[in-house]
Amino acid sequence: MYTAPHFQNKDNNQLIALFTSIFSTSYDGLFVCDKSGYPLLYNQALLEISGMSMEHLNSFGSVFNLLENGGLPNSASTVAIQTKKMHSSMVSYYNGKKAMLTATPVLNDNKEVQFVVTSVRDVTEINRLQKELEEVQQINTAYQIALEQVKEQLDTQDQLIYRSRIMHQIVSLASRFAKNDSPILLLGESGVGKDVIAQYIHKQSQRKGNFVKINCGAIPENLLESELFGYEKGAFTGANQSKEGLFETAHKGTIFLDEIGDLPYPLQVKLLNVLQDSKIRKVGGTKYYEVDMRIIAATNCNLESLIEQKKFRQDLYYRLNVLNLTIPPLKERQEDISALLFYFFKKLEQKYGIEKKMDTIVLEKCLEYDWPGNIREVKNIVERMYHMSEDSRITLKELPTSILNKTKILIQNIDYNTSEITVPLKDAMENFEKKYITQMLLQTATMQECADKLQVNISTLVRKKKNLKII
Repeated sequence: MYTAPHFQNKDNNQLIALFTSIFSTSYDGLFVCDKSGYPLLYNQALLEISGMSMEHLNSFGSVFNLLENGGLPNSASTVAIQTKKMHSSMVSYYNGKKAMLTATPVLNDNKEVQFVVTSVRDVTEINRLQKELEEVQQINTAYQIALEQVKEQLDTQDQLIYRSRIMHQIVSLASRFAKNDSPILLLGESGVGKDVIAQYIHKQSQRKGNFVKINCGAIPENLLESELFGYEKGAFTGANQSKEGLFETAHKGTIFLDEIGDLPYPLQVKLLNVLQDSKIRKVGGTKYYEVDMRIIAATNCNLESLIEQKKFRQDLYYRLNVLNLTIPPLKERQEDISALLFYFFKKLEQKYGIEKKMDTIVLEKCLEYDWPGNIREVKNIVERMYHMSEDSRITLKELPTSILNKTKILIQNIDYNTSEITVPLKDAMENFEKKYITQMLLQTATMQECADKLQVNISTLVRKKKNLKII
């Protein structure tokens, strides 16, 4: 160390005051311990960075005891004492702050440790900015990819919005099915886009006629037959003139029978005859009309179960199920969620002329959500967020509580669907507790916030974290 002449003229009290001032005003945390790990000196910056109080630090005695009892997540001083070498490491304190530790041992003439000086540099803000930059880059990439796809889809008026491998396979298969006239059965939960796939197949086909859609469960049974087959003049009271049915409207085109599982049983026989003979007879008529149409049916029901219950004809099922596609729910194709979000936002921006952006955390919450209502729910939520936001940013306050409060808790290695569970209750409880605490730690910024949400003392959380070996 170099000294100036003026410094050499100071007495001991002045020197002590000078060093104390330097030690206390340091932005970095400073910690000095003896060869046994007992604290000798430390400054206020250390307490603020680590989140420890003076009483907490002093109560454990040595840093070895502090580390062993979970009062400290990591220590560079103990390593420097044991190795007699300078040691650097990163530490994540329980208050949520991260720091770079550099412990330097001071040795005597016999190469024995006299004391260790540790500097503690707070890198929380640096890490936060770096993480924020990475998130911005990721979200920007996601925006660009999704928006490019949305722009392409909007330009071509093609409503198939997807990015997942499984949907790519389904669309590829749908394109192949479009080249023939065989009936197609579309299966999947409500809202997954069965009608969109049906329209896509029609557009990809060589058929020049109309695409006609009818929901078999939305029309009263006494009207459904006349809607499908049409009727002749005088067929019933009020039939002042003959009317063309939807089967005739779909001539040279495609008819999409949505919710086919709700088709009344008596009409199932007549639909089977249409499939076999390609002919229809209007209600109240005697003449048969030939129809050339592609039939695509869709349902979210288990038709095989309905067959067992005598609610759906087995022969009709076989005739409709020549080709089939099962469209998975959104929770099984998460890659499509961001593309759909951006697509619906873009549609609203085009309609209302106001551009809006989602905060990163909003997108993250949306990607974590299961979307039980599938694409229909995505569209409704996007519209809600768009109109609820007060400015150009979509923030967490615009998200419904159903998404905000959704927490995924997975318990591995236990299959509750099996008839025999071999995992002991104690192990199952520990497994659940470990995963629950781990999930909560990921969702909170600090150990104190996590403890508050779990409604336990922070010392209890520290102990459980150590006992359950949560990293």
